[in-house]
Amino acid sequence: MHLKRSTLSLLISFLIGTGWGIALIGALSMFFSFLPSHFLFALLAAVLGAVPGLLLVVFLEYLLLKSEILAQLKKQTHLLEKISHLPK
Repeated sequence: MHLKRSTLSLLISFLIGTGWGIALIGALSMFFSFLPSHFLFALLAAVLGAVPGLLLVVFLEYLLLKSEILAQLKKQTHLLEKISHLPK
């Protein structure tokens, strides 16, 4: 990672951490709420409880990746424009 990051990139990184927290809280709360009934049901409920947070993490990672690709394409475009204006 480069040291100079945009505000959008920092916000997305923060939201990724929040998504991991949601996944962990969802998994633990579902696991412990279903644990008295049956252990296998508790494991299944934990997986299902983690799904919304994990989907949020995947979506935000996708956004972060696309924003980094866009930044690289802008740099490449700028360099290509400089090269095209060089005398032949």
